Amino acid sequence: MTDIYPFLGTRYNSRLIEDMKLVVSPFCSYLNPEKLKEISGRHTYNILHLIHPDSIEEDQEYNNSYQRVASTIQTWRRDGILVNDNHKSFYLYEQIYAKPVNGCKKRLGLFALMKVEDISPDPIPVEGSTPHINTSSLHKLLRTTNCHFSPATMFFHDHNMKFASFCNETVTKKPWENFQDQNGDTHNIWVINKKDLINQINGLFKDLDANLIEGHLLVEIARNYRDDQRETTGNADGNQPFDYMLVFLSSFEERSVITRPIHRVLSEELGSTVDDEEVLEDLSEYFTVRPIKTDVKKPETAAKKILETIAEKGKKHPAIGMALPDGRVFVMTLKSKIKISDIYDEETVLGKAAQKLHVSVLQHNIIRQIWIGNPEVELEEGDILYFDDAAAALSQISHREASAVFLLNPCLMKDISEVVAAGNMIPPFTATLHPPLINGLVFRDMSVRH
Repeated sequence: MTDIYPFLGTRYNSRLIEDMKLVVSPFCSYLNPEKLKEISGRHTYNILHLIHPDSIEEDQEYNNSYQRVASTIQTWRRDGILVNDNHKSFYLYEQIYAKPVNGCKKRLGLFALMKVEDISPDPIPVEGSTPHINTSSLHKLLRTTNCHFSPATMFFHDHNMKFASFCNETVTKKPWENFQDQNGDTHNIWVINKKDLINQINGLFKDLDANLIEGHLLVEIARNYRDDQRETTGNADGNQPFDYMLVFLSSFEERSVITRPIHRVLSEELGSTVDDEEVLEDLSEYFTVRPIKTDVKKPETAAKKILETIAEKGKKHPAIGMALPDGRVFVMTLKSKIKISDIYDEETVLGKAAQKLHVSVLQHNIIRQIWIGNPEVELEEGDILYFDDAAAALSQISHREASAVFLLNPCLMKDISEVVAAGNMIPPFTATLHPPLINGLVFRDMSVRH
């Protein structure tokens, strides 16, 4: 059962924005600094001016980039650039691909609110960070603006196709917003604010179990914000604006996206006391460890070769690439005689479906048990960096900023679906979803009331 809630959305006033594609942006986690700069420069009102504020040397506690964003939001509201819906609504979103993805031509989903505690009743052990996302920056942005700009992405099984039927009926109507982006993808959004339709959607989700797939970091930030606000306001009744967060829900049955792997880079500090030869010896207990000849000083070429090798080796058993600072590169393939459950420490609590994920093998066995030697150690932000670009991950070796780089195969949506069906949570940083959602269609400002 999933409880979802309509909300007062904040959206661009398309009457004043001549070309919507100039003000929206893919999620920041997919963008390197150069791309961030290019997209934000497309328009004065591009959403990245709010989500990814520039800091200046003169930033002070009460005069900083986050305060300027809060002021900018108010200015854009005053000038009519941003408008608030008058009624609490759900927002149905359709993305029609210019080029079919995995045989699918579109994705359909719903923007809604969920209680933070319903997404995950317990804290999510999000370790490390991505090079494109500053965690403390996201915390400050939320505290200062009281806005959820990006949703956590959730999936559910629509076995009876009830949600699909609802969507198919809705998309025959004229969308509230319609435009094409730079890639030729079409974006449509419908504002659903009629009471009978809201009740119908709520009824549909009473029979569905939604599961967090992407956005674990956003959930943790929302949880910390909620806890801070409860302490500050003294109000912990569970029904305050800060008790809810923005989510995007779609069904597994659509097969509307593919996954891309998220590779791991271990910091120099995390390898300061590690003996590489001992690691290789310990790995050989569970894995066939084979060196491959490639030059990590040429990261694009090396990444291509490593990914091709682990893709071939990984067809039957988990296969993971590893590059070391001395330039050596290895491919580790789980031995056929090894039972997957045998590689995990008894303290590691994972369901059978989750144990089979290559990312679980890497995180819990290779990194925690073998590399660090302590499955229960608490890692700090920066100990592990996460890259969706394999070449960028490998370049950290030539920059002398890594003790090891691990490259992964994509985690298939069918494997994610099996983990969800078994009632398990998808580990953080398991995969990125492609094509990405875009920011700027609708966001949630907690300061907006009826």
